[in-house]
Amino acid sequence: MVAMISRSRVVRLGSALVAGVVMAACGGSSQPVSPANVPSPQAPTSIPPTVQPTPAPIATKAPVPVLHWFGYAPPHRFGLAQKAVLDDFVSRNPGRITLELGESSANVQMAKIKTAVAAGTPPTMWFGWQVEASDLWGMGALVDLNSELSANKEWGKNRGDIIPSLLNGAEWKRKLTLVPMFADPNILGFNRKLLGDAGVSLPAERYTWESWIEIGKKAASPPDRVLGQFLFNYASLQWWGFSNGVTPLNAERTKVQFTSPALLATLEWLDQNVTRGLLRNGPGDFDLGKTLTEVVNPGAITPPRYPNIDPGDGSGIFATHYPIGPDNARKEPITAGNVFGFMAFKGGKGDATLAAAEIAAWSVRPDVQLLVAKASSNPPSNITASRDPALLKIFSDHPIRKALNEQARFGYPTPNFPSWSKVTAMVDETLGRVAKGELRPKDALADIQAKATPMIDQDLTAG
Repeated sequence: MVAMISRSRVVRLGSALVAGVVMAACGGSSQPVSPANVPSPQAPTSIPPTVQPTPAPIATKAPVPVLHWFGYAPPHRFGLAQKAVLDDFVSRNPGRITLELGESSANVQMAKIKTAVAAGTPPTMWFGWQVEASDLWGMGALVDLNSELSANKEWGKNRGDIIPSLLNGAEWKRKLTLVPMFADPNILGFNRKLLGDAGVSLPAERYTWESWIEIGKKAASPPDRVLGQFLFNYASLQWWGFSNGVTPLNAERTKVQFTSPALLATLEWLDQNVTRGLLRNGPGDFDLGKTLTEVVNPGAITPPRYPNIDPGDGSGIFATHYPIGPDNARKEPITAGNVFGFMAFKGGKGDATLAAAEIAAWSVRPDVQLLVAKASSNPPSNITASRDPALLKIFSDHPIRKALNEQARFGYPTPNFPSWSKVTAMVDETLGRVAKGELRPKDALADIQAKATPMIDQDLTAG
């Protein structure tokens, strides 16, 4: 396994292939725990169809120095996934790179990356999400990974197997800013015990807003126990907008659509149910039994985020998609989630940048995706990998992982406009005024549309 080393102590790494990666921690706040209930997949007696042969290393006079900075460093599940990929690449490509894990293997945030770019001293590669990547692309810091990997035949095949919405989410102006390592869906979890105590059945597939509200009327007891949360912020509105079939951007991804009738109906419905007391604008306290439902993602599993409700095996939480709203014409869920992966910076010594791009491409090999899934609990980004019997077992044997994997294909990543963080901050502030009764939902969305449009237009016209 790749040793955690600092800039002052670089060693050539040639560790053995990772045999088992500890399941990841949520939020990076605790040490990871390996859940005893999830059996390790058995090693196949023959090479499964999804395993690809290790390509011959590109000949170089000496190993190429690659400096990696962690975004979401271990023990965060994303950090463990990065480490699994790096370990595997080094082990199976001896002599290709000399890997340095910079900044003492600590988490490096966007502000420090920007400072390094401005000083002309960026790392060779970094891990982050799509909004950060498009921001760095606008600074001229990143390479287009499609161009960098144009001669890599294996990448050409694996690129075609990536979930299309993730690949689209990683592109900015048709340039690939990062390689999507996995899907990161957010779905809805129900407290099984509280519903059972109230004699309420678990929701059926494609259940609706109306049936969700009925569950609340039967099992909630406001104000002590409510059906769920609505926090009057961008994230909450986006999740529920998705359930009603509306996305933040038009199909061409050139216009915001905050004034769409479906989004207005969504905000008015949520506001009404907060006023009635069925939803709470405040801490959910799901683990204390004060809400019947809570947003669930792979970080809820290990160590268990809600230990009083679920020990990590999915026995206490029923996970499924958000309910289908009345304006959702396709009657199909849209799942919120972002795109995370390796980025490669310009200016690497020799072909270091190419080596970083190769590592990014390596992360979506079907066989490597199995390691990533073990490390993170996240569903694979590679569709072929998702059919691997060993990987399927990881998800089918765990009800929360299974639900997350099933919903990953419906993912809609957060728009990756460089200004989107400013847009969401503005949305949060404006929705806060709705919560205070200072703005009606219709006026708030009109204000958001008017302020967001020039930000997006500027991003589209900028270089």
